[in-house]
Amino acid sequence: MFNKLNIIISIKLFFHGLFKITKKSKQDFFKSSWSIFLVIISLFFINLLIYLFYPNNSEALQIAAEKIIDPLHHFRISPEPIENIQALTSLILTPLIIIFGIKIFSSKLFTRVSISNYIYFFNLALYTSLIGILFYFSFKIDDPNFIEGVPGYFKIMKSEMRFLVAIAIYPLITYFIINGIPKKYHRFVKIILYSFLSITLLSIFLLSTFNRDSYIGAYDHLNAVIFSVSEVQQGKTLLVDFTNQYGLYPHFLYPIFKLINLNIVNFSLVMSALTTISYSLIFLGLRKIINNNLVTLLAFSTIIFFSFIALFVGPFDINVGAYDIYPAYKPIRMIFPALILYSVFTYILSPKRNLYLLIIFISSLSILWNFDSGVICFLSFYIYILYESLLVNNLKEFTKKFIKHTFISLSVLILTIFLFSSFIYFRSNSFPDWTLFLSIVNNFGKSNFLSLPMSLFKAWNLIFLVYLYGIYIGLNSVLLGKKDAIDKIAFFVSIFGLGISTYYLNRSHDSNLLQILYPSIILLAIFLSKLLHKNNRADLFQIKNLSIVMMISFILVISSFQILQPNKIIHELSSRIPNIINNKLTNQLASNGLELLKLNTRPGDQVAIFSDIDAVLYVESKTTSPFTREISSVISRFGKKKYMDSLNNNKSYNVFISDNVFRTGKTPDIRHVEIMKILHKYYYLDDWFGGWRMFKPNAYKEVTQSKIKPSATYAEFCKKTSLGCSKLIESFSSIENFPTDTKLIKIDIDLPEEITIQSIMLHIIIDSYYQGTLSTLPIDHLTNIGILDSKNQQLINTFKRLDDIDYRAYKRFSIVIPDRNYLNACPTFKIELTSNNKNITLRAPCK
Repeated sequence: MFNKLNIIISIKLFFHGLFKITKKSKQDFFKSSWSIFLVIISLFFINLLIYLFYPNNSEALQIAAEKIIDPLHHFRISPEPIENIQALTSLILTPLIIIFGIKIFSSKLFTRVSISNYIYFFNLALYTSLIGILFYFSFKIDDPNFIEGVPGYFKIMKSEMRFLVAIAIYPLITYFIINGIPKKYHRFVKIILYSFLSITLLSIFLLSTFNRDSYIGAYDHLNAVIFSVSEVQQGKTLLVDFTNQYGLYPHFLYPIFKLINLNIVNFSLVMSALTTISYSLIFLGLRKIINNNLVTLLAFSTIIFFSFIALFVGPFDINVGAYDIYPAYKPIRMIFPALILYSVFTYILSPKRNLYLLIIFISSLSILWNFDSGVICFLSFYIYILYESLLVNNLKEFTKKFIKHTFISLSVLILTIFLFSSFIYFRSNSFPDWTLFLSIVNNFGKSNFLSLPMSLFKAWNLIFLVYLYGIYIGLNSVLLGKKDAIDKIAFFVSIFGLGISTYYLNRSHDSNLLQILYPSIILLAIFLSKLLHKNNRADLFQIKNLSIVMMISFILVISSFQILQPNKIIHELSSRIPNIINNKLTNQLASNGLELLKLNTRPGDQVAIFSDIDAVLYVESKTTSPFTREISSVISRFGKKKYMDSLNNNKSYNVFISDNVFRTGKTPDIRHVEIMKILHKYYYLDDWFGGWRMFKPNAYKEVTQSKIKPSATYAEFCKKTSLGCSKLIESFSSIENFPTDTKLIKIDIDLPEEITIQSIMLHIIIDSYYQGTLSTLPIDHLTNIGILDSKNQQLINTFKRLDDIDYRAYKRFSIVIPDRNYLNACPTFKIELTSNNKNITLRAPCK
């Protein structure tokens, strides 16, 4: 009876405390809710006005973009001038409206209203409903910009058993989040935490590795990142010889690949290591600001799930190219943001001048490494220091701090650029052309290439609300004169997160959203940590605070459990890692292309490679490109004329082209018709292997170590109906597999000196296509080749073909082959003479 009475009393006290709200809590909630509501309403009307009255110049932008984009890709041009101005305006005005809202709703005018129970519970119901509606629209509606027929992530999550397990265990985990883990289990929890961390980071590292044929995703994404790395390793210099879409990171990586040698596997290992370091820095940052180990574990697991595991295990088959390892984001756009997050957290908790200068220097370097993410790192810290200066509450002092901070930031940035420019000068003896640094970014910006419009209702609404509340916490704290480090961190992460989110703005589909939401997860962990460490423990069990704790805990628990997919991860690793360790190569077309390159080039040679894996082959063959970018992406997008002009005027480099680019099925690939025309007009087919062809320009200046430079011409040998021809043919010695019942073609060869020929191979090329081979070698199914003496009197050969014909050729001799209607087709003959075990190659072009 006593126990039952105690339980009833405890329940009554719980509900009494749940609805017993202090005056300060009511005022704080009123101020925060209405300040955020003011931002939402203001932005709604501002964006509505922009939509109604801002001039829509989409057609003009479309026309301008079509001038720089290949016509085949005009359908991918999607100008979004109104959406862009709406986003920019919203980002600029949001902090200002929040400050205005805080000032208005903390004034005496609203004192009586703010402490009303009716208003308090009305606000609570309003925001609960708002968040519920946004959750519904965010996950119920499939992403219109995503792959057709692919279900959304939330649908995939709900269909898994672990979703139900997470819901079942959620109350227990929430209990430990609120009350903490008993001290006797602290060591056990730490072991679990660091074991999980180690396994997770190792899995990320291994899942990100690949060799030439096991890259997961679209090869043009890999090409775009690795091409510039290869060119720099071969001695070229960015901003002098060529430019790059993703920044100057190849020069940062140069010493690493100088030590370990650049190949695809080593490249993937370095990228995997940087990706793993990025996540490690995020974890260490969380450890600095979150004392609750369980919250840290859940937040980090959620980040790993959304930004990595979710993309890897669903909702699509990774083998069809829908998933992409995408090194352009992980690690290129992630390593410096992760480093800045960790560094700034350290600075906010323990401000030091040297660390302040170091962060500015690191953020300046990040701009050079990758402009897209680097400029966010630089501006976020710049804005944060200005925000921190608001604490002085003195315009004169603030102005001094503003000028000083701006001067230091710009000075360090200029010094960093100067140091890099000096490095480029000492490397190349030329100063960098900084106009090239953003040339590709500008092209994308001007053309609106690959842009996708944002849906009105999607998960970005919830993420924006999280950042909105983070900015509110930071600004409210500084306006009240507080020096709360966690509030400052919340402000910094919010500004940083909004900046990172611009990546999603231009190309708005779910997989991009998952890449950039990690700052919002950090903020959720901060909000939860703040509530758990309230001075008055009773405040935690007020209805608003408890609701927030329950909601954030639910998000973290449900999301964290999704990372527990060992079967899928182990299956993927077990099928990939042995192949990578053994460097198993399954793509025969790629292997043939590499073999043809190695047969015809030396390391450092300049060649043009037309293939969907062109940059990969540059790496493996250690050759360089005559172009300033990888062909696979540029030729089909923009800058095409410059590359066509280079091909037209080429006299120095060979062109290698894969069969799947040269033609699709039995017809030429429509994307490369212009290239085909140039090759037919100005080039000749010189070599081939498998599905690959090597073209030489007609005006090519042959560089050869051999002193023998032969030439050849051909014509019909004799008319089969003439008496003289018949008598001549009858006097020929018998030759194995050489038809004499057809017309003959005689090919005259001029040699600078006498040589002893061991074998002859003749390849027939019609309209740049290989059509067959004849040979004196004993190869089945190949027609033999006859040799005429200098008086055209006798075919010299044996009845049985030999490996070595040992024919002494004087300065002029001829070979004879049967005509298979070749004269009408006007083919080119490629002739290979073997002498002293060395090949002499020559061509007999059609006259």
